[in-house]
Amino acid sequence: MRRFAFLAAALAATAISLPAMAGDVSGKVYDQRGAPAAGVTLELGAAQAVTGADGSYSFTGIAAGEHMLSAGSQRVAVSVADEGETRRNLFLLSSAARQVVTGAPVDREALEATLALGETMLRDSQRRGQQAWRWNDLEG
Repeated sequence: MRRFAFLAAALAATAISLPAMAGDVSGKVYDQRGAPAAGVTLELGAAQAVTGADGSYSFTGIAAGEHMLSAGSQRVAVSVADEGETRRNLFLLSSAARQVVTGAPVDREALEATLALGETMLRDSQRRGQQAWRWNDLEG
């Protein structure tokens, strides 16, 4: 019995002393025209950040794992690494793109302009080696 109690105490002390795995999340937020979006409030779990004049944001000490990054009603999945920095750019959808998601009537011209801009942003982010936003991100 004493041996079991000692073993349990030793395991508990080991578990308590393990460091929490956390990383940082940063990126830029762009508006529907592709311009950096300043002053956008982002939420990642309980943490909040506001984009700077250049659309940039940063969260530090985020627990490793899958999280949802929110900007208003838009949400995107973010996979936070055990350590280091995870880059995640966010493109705020236009009303035309939102209509596609909700099934409402679509302004085809506005949708085509949004898709063309999205393609350009995707190519630019891939050329710079950054993870780009994805069309299949979750919508709130």
